[in-house]
Amino acid sequence: MNDVVAPLFSVICPTYNRSAKITETIDSVRAQTLQAWELLVLSDGSDDDTDDWVLRAAHQDPRVRLHRVERSGHPSGPRNAGLALARGEFIAYLDHDDLWRPGHLKALLGMLRAGADFAVTGCTYHDADGAEAAEFAPLSAFWHPQLQLLGPMFEPSRAAHRRGVVERVGGWRGGVGLEDWDLWLRVADAGYTFRTVVEPTAALLMDVGTRRNRMPRPHRLPLVVLDDARTAHGLLRELRSGRHDESFRAAVSADMRDWYRRMDDSGALVRPLDWNGDLDDEIRRVVSGEVKLFEELVLVPDRGRYALARNLLCSRTEHAHRAARLVPSVQPRVLRLVRDLAEDGPGGRTGSSDQAQLLGP
Repeated sequence: MNDVVAPLFSVICPTYNRSAKITETIDSVRAQTLQAWELLVLSDGSDDDTDDWVLRAAHQDPRVRLHRVERSGHPSGPRNAGLALARGEFIAYLDHDDLWRPGHLKALLGMLRAGADFAVTGCTYHDADGAEAAEFAPLSAFWHPQLQLLGPMFEPSRAAHRRGVVERVGGWRGGVGLEDWDLWLRVADAGYTFRTVVEPTAALLMDVGTRRNRMPRPHRLPLVVLDDARTAHGLLRELRSGRHDESFRAAVSADMRDWYRRMDDSGALVRPLDWNGDLDDEIRRVVSGEVKLFEELVLVPDRGRYALARNLLCSRTEHAHRAARLVPSVQPRVLRLVRDLAEDGPGGRTGSSDQAQLLGP
């Protein structure tokens, strides 16, 4: 099996100064039940002993290949270099601090062989000590173009696609972060088919030091504009007081149910292939347990007044504008509640949600 010339999967793993820890990631690939793979470890100018550890693994298993690239400090460059070297029919990604369970590639292959262009599995999240850091909700394995537009879905270590898909939409791009979200959105815009499962075949590191948690949030969607800073701060304090949590959770739940029904009625909502739960029950569970109310709200000066705005995590202005145009139709009840609270206080001014202008650089 080690002499396979044309592997089914090319696994692309960018790394930088991971040292001996890289062997855990490599070993998780070597332990796959599906053995027709090559592992391309792209060392992004590592200046410690990472390359030595990769070479030791390559000596033990020639399917492991080390390639050094000039230091870029961003995973997009190494991933593009890996795509140029890949020989597999399918491409899978593995970040150097994540691990796969033995059935990961087999689960991806099942979806790709069934006709998907892009396949994603479920995962678990752990911290640096190995303890569970967050729950994986089945709802996060649903897919629709609108879901892809509004949320940073599908970490690379969960995903695989047919060879050539990424190159045809322009490859991996650099930026301040969330390059995976940017790429998957372009893949969705190109009309490629997505399939998912809930089965947790990847173990992902969730740490405050990751780039996603450090990236700036330059774009904001204004919800209401108020006359002065005192009024704006008063509204924000009122929202965060907890007195309105019940009504806002009910609004979030109702908005989500309506949105998911519309997406389902369109025929484009992708449900996980291995999940047969009740969608309304899952929405209620997520809203009651995981939605953080008002966490992303900020106050922003706006032409002499103050906007209460929601941070948009999008890294590109065009993406943020598209998201801002969609939000009013997705969360009408939530936005109406915010505007009603603003109008109850002195100095508030609200406008139609269609007229909201995106705040940003």
